[in-house]
Amino acid sequence: MKALSIISHSEAETFALARRLSSSFADGEVVVLTGPLGAGKTVFVRGLAAGRKIAEAAVSSPSFGFVNEYPGTSPVYHFDLYRLNNLNELSEIGWDDYLQRPGLIVIEWGEKAAEYLPSRYYLVQIAMVDEEQREIEISLVQE
Repeated sequence: MKALSIISHSEAETFALARRLSSSFADGEVVVLTGPLGAGKTVFVRGLAAGRKIAEAAVSSPSFGFVNEYPGTSPVYHFDLYRLNNLNELSEIGWDDYLQRPGLIVIEWGEKAAEYLPSRYYLVQIAMVDEEQREIEISLVQE
């Protein structure tokens, strides 16, 4: 996937974009979402999950438990690291095990665990243009 920059004019457009892109990500790949609170990171995850035949209503932010698992045609492991206090908490939830599982790994606030990210992942940066519009930039990071 080439670097991509798109303006989304609504939550529905953000969802639809992620749903279309879902098939671009293979099992075992990691997608890191960054952006301020309320930018639409969880909406993007809902779209990715919908593209993998997971009900939109099943997807919620795992803010307090760090990870939610969504079974589907290909499972989605949805991390939200907003409340991560220290990196030791990652080993407590089995971070390394999740990175070895088949399925798509999607991480909100992944920058909080930058040193534990794989050497290759997709970065989705969501910036708030105004109350409705978002600038979404998607790139491949290879270190």
